[in-house]
Amino acid sequence: MSDEIIKADIEEDRKKDFIEHESWLRQKRESNAAYNAFCIYRDYGGDRSIVKAIEKAGFPKSRSGIWCAWSNKYQWVRRAGAYDNFLDSVRLKEREEAYRQREKKHLELSVKMLSLVEKRLSGFDPEELSQAKILDWLKGCVDLERLAYSRESGAKDEGTKQLEIAFFEDFDGV
Repeated sequence: MSDEIIKADIEEDRKKDFIEHESWLRQKRESNAAYNAFCIYRDYGGDRSIVKAIEKAGFPKSRSGIWCAWSNKYQWVRRAGAYDNFLDSVRLKEREEAYRQREKKHLELSVKMLSLVEKRLSGFDPEELSQAKILDWLKGCVDLERLAYSRESGAKDEGTKQLEIAFFEDFDGV
């Protein structure tokens, strides 16, 4: 058989053996030594290289030949890139969940604040409160609640808008 046919057969076998989904896991027919070397390479980080990974692991540079062969055979660059993408998606999901939890907490706090303002207002004599103070309390609570609900529903935040309140005759002079 010619060298080209042998190379084509090897490449075809390599494609059959390659596990695309979660490719950073051990591949079919990958030896322990090759997989452990890949793990060192994979875990090095974004500016990884075989030489850097070998040096960090404390192996002699003479190992770079076999590591390069394994890298080619088991597609380390591709697998490490897939692993980087996977880690990024995990971090993104964690950030999104933290953001949702924070928004939920903000909504809970705004509901509590509105309740406190309502209680406080009902206990005050209208003569004791200034209209500016009432507006400040109400605006702050409504803005927080509106922001929390808009994010919870996925609505686009268009910034804080001016709040207009019309008081009834009972609040004249307050």
